[in-house]
Amino acid sequence: MAGFAKRPRRKNPAVKSHRKYDMPTDEDTGSSYANAGYFDDDDDDDEPDLGAHKKNRSRTRVIYDDDIMTSRKKKPNIFIRALTAIFPVKGDGVKESVRKVIFDIAVVAFVITGGMVLRDVIGEAHSSAVVDPMIEGWYDTIGGGNSSNGGSDAEDRETQIEKIKGTLNMTDAEIEKVEAEKPGIQPSFIKLYSENSDVVGWISLGGKDDPIVKINYPVVKAEDNDYYLTHDYLKNEEQRGAIFADYRNVFEPDRLSANTILNGHNMWNGETMFAKLSRYYEPNAFSDPAEYKNDPLLFYKQHPTLTFNTLYEDAQWKVFACVLFNTQEQLGEVYPYLNYRDFPNEATFNSFILDIMDRSVLWTDVDLTYGDEILTLSTCYYPYTKERADTRCAVFARKVRPGESAEVDVSKAQRNPDPLMFTFQYEVRGGGSWGGRKWDTSKLLSYNG
Repeated sequence: MAGFAKRPRRKNPAVKSHRKYDMPTDEDTGSSYANAGYFDDDDDDDEPDLGAHKKNRSRTRVIYDDDIMTSRKKKPNIFIRALTAIFPVKGDGVKESVRKVIFDIAVVAFVITGGMVLRDVIGEAHSSAVVDPMIEGWYDTIGGGNSSNGGSDAEDRETQIEKIKGTLNMTDAEIEKVEAEKPGIQPSFIKLYSENSDVVGWISLGGKDDPIVKINYPVVKAEDNDYYLTHDYLKNEEQRGAIFADYRNVFEPDRLSANTILNGHNMWNGETMFAKLSRYYEPNAFSDPAEYKNDPLLFYKQHPTLTFNTLYEDAQWKVFACVLFNTQEQLGEVYPYLNYRDFPNEATFNSFILDIMDRSVLWTDVDLTYGDEILTLSTCYYPYTKERADTRCAVFARKVRPGESAEVDVSKAQRNPDPLMFTFQYEVRGGGSWGGRKWDTSKLLSYNG
């Protein structure tokens, strides 16, 4: 087979990447072009030598530098490839574009939700570690819950005022302003009131040494029941909100509503605000110690009373009932327990207490009578998950009467084996109905039924 002499390369300094090897001609080699890109003819005619081609399969291809450059073309960097993998680009089919759009929306939703959760976690941690201790200090500095109301021990009150000025750095003018706005205010509330005039009291359950619960917060009241759902005691926007009284409740030196209603969030961490109130209803199967799970009444036995002090008076309260309430009509009865703030007559009071005790999961040795002051603590609680049933856990307590001991005989406490429930609860249990009133109605002293 005759060889081909390579034609001298054309040099074009302006285009360095487009070199090529020119195809030989008959004048150069004495042979003709046999096949596009291949040379396999060694005779003198103008036809390709097919026989020789079959015998000698070696082929020489014309190689252009463009081919070399294409084969050596770099892939896009990993960042570009990642973007084209998750965002629609030209050339994507309809299904691929839809898939990418759905994926992108899911990622954005995840980032936003994750950011909100992180914000809540950080906010709650800051409130628990920094804000709560600071506010507790304002209240406890002069023995919150043990301070004089100014009526029987003027010297003690004067000592407390001096402590407020020295420890809490309040001026005489600031203290006088608070006392002028709220005559008779207890010294323990002066600093709290100066920081937020919406304060009406302080709620405590458990304490620093309690192994399972510590509720210790100021109580505020706004012009509606919405503001403090999302704002803390200092009026900062906060997911935990604050413990707040129903805006229709009365807090005066000589008058308190017959039923004071306090609301608070059941926080996601199961620890803060009113989260622990649900333990009166049932123990937490995941976080509570084994002894609480084995004895559903143990939490009540250890916490039969709580403290709720107002600006004008300190008081202990005896827990007597705990109920799970429904808020959705399609799931059954929606009992209006939050609408009872005053009882115009004995019959109304008795009817309310009978209704509560019929639905309560616990019975106690606490008696009640018309004229008693009632405290209702209400929080969200979802034993069936919120998606299935939006429910509330409410704990009811009665104020310790003047001269009465705050002690409670917890050995007489019982779990109600058949509380009156709403329709959805019976459906979850596979049917059934209420068997009627079985609690000791003699505990309601003003009732003769």
